[in-house]
Parts: sequence; C-alpha cells; structure tokens
Amino acid sequence: MKLKDFSFALVTHIYTTGPPLRFAEYLQKEVGNFILIGHPFSYTRDKRSFLRIYRQGKLTYERKFINWNGPELSFYFKDILLTLWWVLKYAPRVDYFIGVDGLNFFAGYILKKLNKVKTIVFYTMDYVPNRFSNRMLNFIYHYLDTFAVIKSDKAWNLSSLMVGEREKKGVSDKYRAKQIIVPVGVKIVKRLLPLEKIDRYKIVFLGHLREGQGVDLLINAMSGVIKKVKQAHLIIIGGGPLEDKLKKIVQEKKLNKYIRFTGFIKEYSDIEELLRNAAVAVAPYVDDDKTYTRYTDPTKPKDYIACGIPVIITKVPQVAYEIEKNKCGFAINYNKQELVNAIIKLLTNDQMLSEFRKNSIIMAKKYTWDKIFDKAINDTIL
Repeated sequence: MKLKDFSFALVTHIYTTGPPLRFAEYLQKEVGNFILIGHPFSYTRDKRSFLRIYRQGKLTYERKFINWNGPELSFYFKDILLTLWWVLKYAPRVDYFIGVDGLNFFAGYILKKLNKVKTIVFYTMDYVPNRFSNRMLNFIYHYLDTFAVIKSDKAWNLSSLMVGEREKKGVSDKYRAKQIIVPVGVKIVKRLLPLEKIDRYKIVFLGHLREGQGVDLLINAMSGVIKKVKQAHLIIIGGGPLEDKLKKIVQEKKLNKYIRFTGFIKEYSDIEELLRNAAVAVAPYVDDDKTYTRYTDPTKPKDYIACGIPVIITKVPQVAYEIEKNKCGFAINYNKQELVNAIIKLLTNDQMLSEFRKNSIIMAKKYTWDKIFDKAINDTIL
C-alpha cells in the first residue's frame, strides 16, 4: 500500500512553528486523508483550539473552538474532550494517530480502545527528570510519559538521551525497540545571502522568552561586546512571560540603542527575513538540572544553520557538540565572558565567519524535514 492509502490524525499543542507543524505540512502532501487538531497553550494570545481536515492535500474543512479562558488545569480536560469529540465526529477511520505529548497521546489511546484508531504513535518533544517543581505535577508528567511509551505502537523521541533517562525512572529496557529517534529537521532558506550582503554586526536570538533560555546572559554579555565592537547590535525575536522583565534589564543597562525586541511573530517567513542577514546567532541555554533542553533536540540551533548563520550555543543539548564538530560555530560553557569572546571572534573575523556559514548549510542539508519524516514513516509504517 502507498502512504496515500492511509488516514492520519495529528494532535498537538501549539505555540509557534515547530516539529509537529512541520510534520503536518509533510502529511498534507503525502497522505490521502489527514486531520490536524491544535490546542494552544494557556499562555498564548489566541486560545482557540482548531480542527483542520485535508483530503488529497487540500483543506476541505476547518473549525475553531471558543477562546478558552479557564484555569490552566481546565485546558487539559478541554483538550482531551475536544480531541475525542472531533475525531469521533469527523473521522470515518484513523489508521495512524500521532499524539504529541502525554495528554494528546492519552486521548488517542481512548480512541483506540473505542476502535476508532488502529495504530497510535507517541511523539515526544521533551523529557525532563524534574519537569515541574510541584511534585504532583511532576508525578503526573512522568506517569503519562511512561504510560505512553508502554501503550504506544511506536514512540518518536527527539533525542537518544530520552531512552536512558526513562530507564533510570523505571521504564523497562524491553521498550527500547519501539522508541526511534526523530530529530528536529530544517527548512533551508532558498535565498541565502553572500557575506558582503549580510549585516556584519547583527546578532540574533530566536525563541520563547522564558526561564532556561539564557536571554538575560546574552543581554548582560552585550555590554562587553559593544566595548570591543561598537557597531554590534542584537535583535531578540519572540515573546513570552519574561519579555517585560528583559526589557527592563535592557533599559537599566542603557542598552536600548543596541538591543531590539520584536515580540511574538506568527509567520515563520517573517522570522526568516530577520534571520537570513544576521552575522551571529546565539542559543545560550541555562545549564542546570531544571532544563529540558539537555534531553531533547531544540529547534532554535537548526533554524539558525538552515539560514547559514554561525551558532554560539552552550554545551547543554547534544546538538551543541555536533555544531562545534562540524565547525558551524562555538559550543561554550554557560559563562558571560566565554559568550562575549565567542561573539567578538565571529564579528571580527571574516574568514572564520565565511567558513562557518558554508559549514552551517552543509550540516543543515543532512536534516531536511523530508529526510527526517521519510525515515520516521519507513521505520513506523512501511
């Protein structure tokens, strides 16, 4: 049978562009019948869950739920019930249900018990030993993760580290075989700029402005960078709960002239435009026991290399070592002076910058989304 002979349902939580939505784009063109259900997180502006139905690659039906504004716990119940309702009502049959995270998987598991779903895949974006400070929430998080690994037909992990960490928590090694690695892919920018046309002193950060991303370290490092390279300037792309606090730090340090915040940007094409002419990109993940970045494959570094931008990244996720090995940038410790030195090196060395830009594209070509998902589908289905 061909992939177009199967029907798929993908259910995911939504904040901005990421692997689940890239997989949705892939499925739209590859399968005959496809249902996409998106549940926004409680902190997003538009909190309306949505349903989209595709037939032979074309959107045939779309609907949105109300703009939910209850307590955070109510979102979890709402998301599960909506998934059950929409799939039962609008899907004649589902050959493959992909649940992104434990909650969405649980909804798929119920549907499988109701004989609405044939095969269920657990697609996990992160795994953290201590995901929540609240012990009860942390217990529920790990219970759902373990449940999903055990009950799934296949589990897709962003990183190989997830398997070992689960086994430390008591998951049997007999479930290793069903867990496969599906790393973050890239969409390579078609209009790459030559070195002479980029903004030679532009530094970028892309991401959700929340704890663990290290944006405060980057802001503090800018004072040292500017002392050596007066033309240097930073654009912080994205929004989040720390945005106001970070803006206050910039103001207190009198760096408004050198640092600009874009706020949340919905369309990835607009983000691409901001990235493609940058000289340096930074991913300064905090190195502590709370970070889930250590156990996953973060999107940010892949977005950077897809635009041909050299990356400065802390030695937290596995991809940091791959970036350094492939000479696409620097892997550093979570240290302000190391960050300052690395930025200055790239801003003042044309030969190094040119070499790193070429190497970034070479590395990116190994991780195109089609290659990633073709392999995942073959390992799961065909």
